[in-house]
Amino acid sequence: MDASAPMQRVLVIGASGFLGRYIALHLKTQQRVMGSYHAHPIPLAGCASTPLDIMDERGVRATFETFHPHVVIHTAALGDVDQCEANPDAAYRVNVQGTEHVARAAAAVGARLIHISTDQIYDGSRAGCDEADEPRPLMVYGRTKLEGERRAAAICGDTVILRLALLYGWGSIVRPSFSDWLEKGLREGREVPLFIDQYRTPLFVEQGAEVIGQLLQEPGIRGVFNLGGGERISRYAFGLKFCDMFALPTEQLKPIAMDSLGQRARRPRDSVRCCTSGR
Repeated sequence: MDASAPMQRVLVIGASGFLGRYIALHLKTQQRVMGSYHAHPIPLAGCASTPLDIMDERGVRATFETFHPHVVIHTAALGDVDQCEANPDAAYRVNVQGTEHVARAAAAVGARLIHISTDQIYDGSRAGCDEADEPRPLMVYGRTKLEGERRAAAICGDTVILRLALLYGWGSIVRPSFSDWLEKGLREGREVPLFIDQYRTPLFVEQGAEVIGQLLQEPGIRGVFNLGGGERISRYAFGLKFCDMFALPTEQLKPIAMDSLGQRARRPRDSVRCCTSGR
């Protein structure tokens, strides 16, 4: 951070979540950070926190009017893909209407909005989707996140949309991550099934938080950006690397095909590449 730059008030919505927690902790020495949570308050040393239900438009507006943020980082979502498929109305309320409420409140106080979206808005029909590719989500989660993007951009003119790839890193007790699930299964001696035919570009969660921190220093940037890691890799190959890094046995990793699980929601087979120029 430029030492001469004024400290900004930053509201991190969803700070009890996986990415939101890392963002709040990364920014706390640089900005005045307020982290919001819905059902799971967690300690964020050095950050203020507040309960916030993004589906309560009046409550959202009141929080914004009290804190008056310069920047809002919206990470809250209903992100369980199969849960969204089973409960499309709930997914719509959180991922679309909740995002609308946040965008309206941001616009009302003149805040910049950094809206966190997902690479699951693409259909994965080709490797390395970029921002110029037409979004064609295969599942309710992707469709609601895409509609949330569109409404955020239409309501709040000063909006950046980040479509994130699969994040890895250590989660929390209330929000365990893919990495936590993988390690727990391996250490407990269980069989861990991983796809051999789904490719992602995994991004270390701390790097994602750092990129978002850098965006705060670039107030002129707007538009849509993909953000992923530098390597296209299957979930199974990622698991092999994970085992190598932490000296865990690979024998428990079970290579499987996506279609073998009969999951409720369809998943894209391929993922995004890191941002090009945005749009």
